[in-house]
Amino acid sequence: MKEGMLYCENCGWEVHLVPEFDAQVEESIAESMQEVMHQGFEEEEPETVTPKEAEPVHRRWIVIPLGLFVVLAVLIVAAALSSRHSSWYQSARLQLASAESYVEKGDYESAEECYLRAIELEPEWLEAQLDLARLYVSMDRADEALQIYRAILMNEEAETELKLQASQGIVDYYSGNGDYRSIAQLLRELGDEEVKEAFATYLAEPVTFSQPEGIFTDSIILKLTADSSGSIYYTLDGTEPDETCELYVSPIYLEEGTTVVSAVYINQYGVRSTVSTATYLIDTTTPYPPELLVYSGKYDAPLEIVAQAQEGDTIYYTVDGGTPDADSTLYEGGLYAREGTHTYRFVAVNEAGLSSDVINRTFTIDFSWAEYSSDEAWQLLADAQIEAGVIADSLGTVADHSEYVYIYQYLFPVSLNSEEDAYYLFAEVNRQTALSQTGEMIQHRTGIYYGVDCSTGGIVKLAFLNGSYVRSE
Repeated sequence: MKEGMLYCENCGWEVHLVPEFDAQVEESIAESMQEVMHQGFEEEEPETVTPKEAEPVHRRWIVIPLGLFVVLAVLIVAAALSSRHSSWYQSARLQLASAESYVEKGDYESAEECYLRAIELEPEWLEAQLDLARLYVSMDRADEALQIYRAILMNEEAETELKLQASQGIVDYYSGNGDYRSIAQLLRELGDEEVKEAFATYLAEPVTFSQPEGIFTDSIILKLTADSSGSIYYTLDGTEPDETCELYVSPIYLEEGTTVVSAVYINQYGVRSTVSTATYLIDTTTPYPPELLVYSGKYDAPLEIVAQAQEGDTIYYTVDGGTPDADSTLYEGGLYAREGTHTYRFVAVNEAGLSSDVINRTFTIDFSWAEYSSDEAWQLLADAQIEAGVIADSLGTVADHSEYVYIYQYLFPVSLNSEEDAYYLFAEVNRQTALSQTGEMIQHRTGIYYGVDCSTGGIVKLAFLNGSYVRSE
């Protein structure tokens, strides 16, 4: 070090003005002091002489102060040494400096004692813990080193740089043993993305597919990719892939039918990813149109419209509107023709989203013979609900709950038990503003239906089960 320097030009460490403690030097100084004391006391002891040969009195006054002086000097030196040793023992940084000195000399046991003392003085000093872990590696005590490295990695207060150094220590150990799977497992367990990114080459992320699984109406080209160098193996029958399966070298062409693609990535260190699996249905066949079991015409009784499609296909319809598609009304059975003249249009849509040809039917339903019209039937139902206390008025207001409104929506005439009976079908709808933050009306069907007899005006409570309307009580 240059004279006057306070910090090292290489490592930046602060220059210690107190010399490093060396037990051997201290012991040598102590022995020297003991020898001086011994000599001083020997010099102080008077010789046995005859009275005639006795020394003059003034020589005794010289010997006694000299002995006291030696004793005093020894005490001062001992106190200084004790104070210096106490200061060294209580300083974590001096302990660390001593540990580094012992490491340079190859005295690992003494270095370990100093590291442990430094950590005891400052338990949160992660740099000292990191140095101790490196010492354990040098001492072939890898298990203890790995415990320290892991503790630093799991410490939320540790800076990224320290975590990177701890990770490097673990990676060096496992890679030296060829155990790359343990490296990958450790990195997956960590929540620190910077550490993962720094050692990403040891990870084996799952294979990604260029197309999401699903149903397609045309052939597709599927690409498999991985984040780093290595090999991808795949199967097309859903079985788990390994190194003995097909090696991915070019995109996969998927044609008509169902294909289950499974792929695994194995990186350059032999670490396997989890298996990625996706199912693709390629359906290029246009579905058959739905079959309607009723024909266009004029009817004076309830007419149920029954439609059927091939297995796997779904039926949608419109009334007096545009061309039906998958966004139109879903046909679930229980559909009756409305009063008056209306045109119904039906289409079948398969799982791939392909639509069939459209089937049209026009029906005229004449209920001029009925004793009650649909409007009169609605009034009968409203009056009955008011009398039963369900609603407070014909507007559907619920007593003591003005935010709730029950209305009765007329659908169409239906038959229940035979072709001879006829009822006007009403669906109960609940409207409410309490759940709407914008103040707009929210409404939904309650699942309760009512039938009003076209001839007698009698009211029955109904439910829709398995595609048919039946009495619920």
